[in-house]
Amino acid sequence: MRFLRLLRIFIPLLVVAALVAGVIVVLSSRSELQSSRRQVNEAWSVLEGQLDTRFDKLKAGSDAVRSIPGPLHRIVVQLDSAERKWRDLRTNGGSVAAQVTAANNLEALGRRLVQAARAAHRLRDKPALDTVNAFGADPAPRAAAVFQSAVSRYERERNRPARRLAADILGYKSVPSYDASASA
Repeated sequence: MRFLRLLRIFIPLLVVAALVAGVIVVLSSRSELQSSRRQVNEAWSVLEGQLDTRFDKLKAGSDAVRSIPGPLHRIVVQLDSAERKWRDLRTNGGSVAAQVTAANNLEALGRRLVQAARAAHRLRDKPALDTVNAFGADPAPRAAAVFQSAVSRYERERNRPARRLAADILGYKSVPSYDASASA
């Protein structure tokens, strides 16, 4: 009986200690998560301006091949939709994660456009191919490396075993990496 009496005292104390430890972890994690998330947001604000310029080149390439039927036209239609989504997120203050996802979608479609235009026999020696190739030759924005570094640091902080639960409770959602792979 003495053992059961000790268990009745020990188990509630253990539960209270676990709750106190959890609250301490959440509260101590907040400042580091907040700091690394702020760095991601600052790096993104620099990168998104450079992406606007890059995506203007993509739009020019898309417009240059708009009248070509077939696979190129389907890519152009998809690019139009993705570009509208990018502009809408930028205008209406979409989350960084949503904007990065939209930028990655535009980059992927841009790579598809470049490859399809280079393979299209109709565009051989045409100015439209040069316009598409201008996007393909455009290097990744300079700020992409800084953003990648900030995202890596944030995700490391966010996914540390003791902080994973705190990040979820405090609303620090995952931020995807920007796909800065070359278009060509």
